[in-house]
Amino acid sequence: MKNKDDLQPSGWRIYLSIGMGVGWLIFFIIWLAFFAGDYTVYQNVAIVLISILLVFIVLGGSWASWGIQHIPITGRKIMKASGFTSRIVISIAIPLALIIFWIIWFFFYAEGFNIYQNIAIFLVSILAIGGILGGMWASWGMKQGHRIKNYCEEKENKED
Repeated sequence: MKNKDDLQPSGWRIYLSIGMGVGWLIFFIIWLAFFAGDYTVYQNVAIVLISILLVFIVLGGSWASWGIQHIPITGRKIMKASGFTSRIVISIAIPLALIIFWIIWFFFYAEGFNIYQNIAIFLVSILAIGGILGGMWASWGMKQGHRIKNYCEEKENKED
C-alpha cells in the first residue's frame, strides 16, 4: 500500500490550478471590459469557450499525469480489459471535438440563426455525443462487466 503522503499531489499542480483559475478570471474581466464590444454575442461565446478549452487542456494534462501515476491495483487491472483504453481516448477526444465544433459554430455560423435554433444545435450535439459515448460504454460494460465483477469479488474475499 502506498504511503498516504505519496497520494498527495505535488505543489506545482495545486499552484497551477489556482493560477489558471485566477488567470482565467482576469482574462474574462479584461475581455468583457475592453474587447467584447467588438464582437457579436455568439463570437464572444466562442472566445470564452476557447479560453475554457485551453484551461481544461492545461489542467487536465497536469492532473491526468498525477492520476495515472497513482492508479490503484484495481484500476490497473480494469485498464487491461479489452477495449478500455481506446474507450478512454475516445471519451476524451469526442467531447474535445464537440467543444471545437461549438467554437467554430458560434464564431462563424450562429449569427445566421435565431436563439432557438442555436439552442437546438447545442442540445442536439450534446444528445448525439451522449448517445455515442453511452452506447460505446454500455456495450463494453456488457462484454467486460463479468470480469470486473469477479475481480472485485476476489478483492473483497482477500480483504476479509
